[in-house]
Amino acid sequence: MIIMESKEPIRLIKFLEKDLPHYFPNKGEFLHIIQTIADATIPIRGLLEKGITSREIQYRMKISAPQEDSRNIYDEEQIHEDILTHSIILKTLRESGIDFAFIASEEAEPYVGNGYFGITTDPVDGSSNVAVNRTVGTIVGIYNKEGNIICGMYVLYGIFTNLIIAVNGKVMEFVLDKTPYSMDFYHFIFHDYFKLPDPEKGGIYCLGGNPTRWSDRCRKYEEKLRSCLFKNRYSGSFVSDVHSILYYGGVYGYFPSPKPKIRLYYEWLPLAFIVKTLGGEFLIIDDKDDIKTMENIDPLTRDNVLKIHSAVCGGLVGSKKAVDFFSNI
Repeated sequence: MIIMESKEPIRLIKFLEKDLPHYFPNKGEFLHIIQTIADATIPIRGLLEKGITSREIQYRMKISAPQEDSRNIYDEEQIHEDILTHSIILKTLRESGIDFAFIASEEAEPYVGNGYFGITTDPVDGSSNVAVNRTVGTIVGIYNKEGNIICGMYVLYGIFTNLIIAVNGKVMEFVLDKTPYSMDFYHFIFHDYFKLPDPEKGGIYCLGGNPTRWSDRCRKYEEKLRSCLFKNRYSGSFVSDVHSILYYGGVYGYFPSPKPKIRLYYEWLPLAFIVKTLGGEFLIIDDKDDIKTMENIDPLTRDNVLKIHSAVCGGLVGSKKAVDFFSNI
């Protein structure tokens, strides 16, 4: 990793203002979106760490109490944190004053507008891990008017809270600075740039799905990783596992077993954009083990978001050498 030499901490937006070129499309609006999302993650962090109660969040932000026995658009049971964090993200974005092309959350049907940028978000990826105090995160993708992803980012709520963002060919990490000890004054400060390791041996792997229902090719792939001394570090939290891979190198995979599960536009694509920016690889894998690449993904626009936003697929994402093992089996 390359550490930026700086005597004073540089805040998120100040850093991006200097780093992004003046000709970056709709730069001012883009920075406003990033700041809005970053601000929304702070009460989410407080909720997940139980440093602030859900009742206090609802009171401060004037959010209606979640209904009992709620299910999302995938007919999955939603836990309390799913519903409330979804409300926090959407309320903050809708009240930002920005006209979006669309705002799509994993927990509900998309809102469609007339603006330039589209947003996808998984408010709490790995939410089933909340009860057992494992690391979870918020995943966000930002799309231009043509429907192409131009920014992938996530916020990880762990021992400390960090924000990783890929934009304009770079991936940067920011850490939540809590020195003022007041929720209203927390802010993210620049930490470093990422470089993705590309080990041929000795990295990590995180493979999900039901192993008893994997195809022979998928089983042989795991055997190949083991023979190359990759270590199994699967945690059940997609965003947390990908974060580990950014540090140590390796691969995350979720195989159809028998059906795919992970959401293409809410989870795979924003994280794959980060990995691809770092020179890694992303493969889409269907239930017949056929492979597609990121270039085969349909753009997500205000005209088709209602039809395709809920697409799911299997896949592999991570360091190029580790992912390429699968193509050679």
